[in-house]
Amino acid sequence: MTIRSPFARLGRWTHSARSLTAFNLACVAGLCSVSAVMLWDMREDATRRTEITSRSLLQVLERDIARNIELYGLSLQAVVDGMKRTDVAQASPELRHMILFDRSATGLGFGFIMVMNAAGDVVLSSQSVTPSSLNRADSEYFQYFTAHDDDGLHISPPTISRLTGQWVVMLSRRLSSSDGSFAGVVTGAIHLDYFRGLFAAAGVARIGTVTLYGPGGSILMREPFDQQLLGKSVAQQPSYRLIMARQKGSFNGPAMIGEGERRFEFTHVSDQPLQLSTAIPPKDIYADWWQKALTLGGAVLSLCAATMGLTWLFRRELDRRQIAEIATSALNVKLERLATTDGLTGLSNRRRFDEVLAREWSRAVRTLQPLSLILLDADSFKGFNDCYGHQKGDEALKLIARSMEAVISRSGDTGYRIGGEEFAVILPDTSEEGAKIVASRIQEAVTGWKLPHASSTHRVLTVSCGLAQIPETIAIEPAELFRAADAALYEAKRSGRNCVRVSGAANPNLLLVVS
Repeated sequence: MTIRSPFARLGRWTHSARSLTAFNLACVAGLCSVSAVMLWDMREDATRRTEITSRSLLQVLERDIARNIELYGLSLQAVVDGMKRTDVAQASPELRHMILFDRSATGLGFGFIMVMNAAGDVVLSSQSVTPSSLNRADSEYFQYFTAHDDDGLHISPPTISRLTGQWVVMLSRRLSSSDGSFAGVVTGAIHLDYFRGLFAAAGVARIGTVTLYGPGGSILMREPFDQQLLGKSVAQQPSYRLIMARQKGSFNGPAMIGEGERRFEFTHVSDQPLQLSTAIPPKDIYADWWQKALTLGGAVLSLCAATMGLTWLFRRELDRRQIAEIATSALNVKLERLATTDGLTGLSNRRRFDEVLAREWSRAVRTLQPLSLILLDADSFKGFNDCYGHQKGDEALKLIARSMEAVISRSGDTGYRIGGEEFAVILPDTSEEGAKIVASRIQEAVTGWKLPHASSTHRVLTVSCGLAQIPETIAIEPAELFRAADAALYEAKRSGRNCVRVSGAANPNLLLVVS
């Protein structure tokens, strides 16, 4: 009977459980990785969409603001050019007013235009043919042209107009005399409400905070609108410095108004000292993304948790079955051992003897190798039991078994108790002479115990041995080899016991068959 080793089954179960666990862990890791890549791509997509929207908005605002400032700059230039003409200077006040200021109403959001002489006195105004007596020598733009020989358009920081009381940004140009000396200033106002209306028309409310910066980092307009911030300078803010360092672009930086980080998209308005920027908190950029990420992440984590839970349950079931199979295998081995082991002596029993003898006989016949069989029998054992009792008889049988085990040390040699006081030894690949030596040593070991035996002529416990060996003994089947050894044992009994007899080859019932 072939029994599969419990360790082989343990290896199979362990390999299966580990493979399943490793596969499931790989699937979970793969699912998490794919989900992470998808979520990151969605996050980057949210950033790209915000940048595209902000960039488009800034392009619209930059184009409109640049166009209107250019128009107003041309209006101021027309006044400068007109002031240089003699015929204009000699025209009537009404005609001169019409010639100089006919373009001042063409620009959206334009306020008024004033002409000042070298002393800062207002000599002409688009609001009236006869201007009020005003002096603007203390104004920023007048001080600028007094100190700079600049014929370009100058934009001043936002201020509250002393004429209208409204927030305005002043655009101005220098008046020069024929010899190039300073002759005064032409200036015009753009109401900041114009920028507010422009922001509203462009839909800036959808894109966080949008700001228009003037000279020196002053805030000209901001949406969401806060009048208290108009004119406030942010020139020292790190984010504004980054805006001034490049013509256009985007970056993450600290908020210029308020706390926290912002995503900035910015551009400069043409060649003017004006800048536009959008500033969006990351939480606004990724608000939708977070909702999708939490939903998808929750679903993926739930699936991963379910997979791991099922893997754990299945692994536990595999472990339970593994333990059960090992226990069953161990029990089968124990039962097999019990079924083939003599309970008294611990030697293999008659059933096991028959199996091994048949197997070794077949191998010996097939390979033409010798096979020896020794049968032993305790001498006068019935008298021993009658004299000393069965308990002492059991001890005597154990002594014989221990003697056999002490002598049979070679691998493949096996001893058996085949019934009552009868024992057997199977010696594969052992010649007749070797088997006789083994039998004699077993006899000597038993006698060496000097166990008293009053019913024996030898006065101590002894055994008789019968030996048969193929091919010297011709055996057509294992039973023939056994009968030959039994006949030799009978001969040893008749010869006075405590001796070894070998089966002769002259037995007419024994034939050698090799197949």
